[in-house]
Amino acid sequence: MSTERTDAHANEQHSYQRHLNLERLLTAMRPVTTHPEEHFFLTTHHSLEIWMKQIIFDLHRILDHLDQDEINQANWLLTRLSEILRLAEAHWVVLETMSAADFAEYRSLLTGASGMQSRQFREIEVMLGLCDVAGPEYAARVENMWPGLIAEHPNTRRHAFFAYFKRRDLSLLDVYKNRWQQHDAFLLAEHAFELNRRFHSWRHNHILMVRRQIGIRALGTGGTFFDDYLAKTLRYYFFPELFEFRNDLTADTGGQVKPA
Repeated sequence: MSTERTDAHANEQHSYQRHLNLERLLTAMRPVTTHPEEHFFLTTHHSLEIWMKQIIFDLHRILDHLDQDEINQANWLLTRLSEILRLAEAHWVVLETMSAADFAEYRSLLTGASGMQSRQFREIEVMLGLCDVAGPEYAARVENMWPGLIAEHPNTRRHAFFAYFKRRDLSLLDVYKNRWQQHDAFLLAEHAFELNRRFHSWRHNHILMVRRQIGIRALGTGGTFFDDYLAKTLRYYFFPELFEFRNDLTADTGGQVKPA
């Protein structure tokens, strides 16, 4: 892969400050209250949005690699994304060092701002293929808030994943039973599973954080109650087949499995 400078000022002296565009980055925060803990709240969510930008960037690369059967490269990037999600999950632990009492003192002044309004978060869900498995209600919600977002990603990572298995005439059960002979496909399934698991863990710990900060019967700043929206997201899986087929794997080796 050839690499060239894309900077319009390529002949100028480069510097850390200029490379990271710190003048813009470190002045982007716009608190709307005088409460000192809002700074911490904004720092956490700025950090998450920056990591989401990286996830989107790598998801584009993963799609290209899957479509070209470049599985080693796809596996490498999927491993990275799982680690980014592990890091993202730790943000909730840090955010919980802000007390519920502190948050309550300025929360009412946020005037409707909510993480539900994060376009990047929705784009990640769409790119991974959640519209295929979450049902029409989810897709309608996305389309209502972000018209055209679903159409931007007709070939999801979920589609590309199963298309790869179809091209090789492989089933998940066969791949796992012959994991050393089909090791690249086995790793692809494992990395996709881990990405899904990490995302699910992120959701779960987000819910615990919300419970800690405002309670489960409080109306969220996005205008929904906990049971009306947030709790339902735990039903979302990008690759439910990667979870479900493990029952078949257990049954295939003599284990007892309860009927679906």
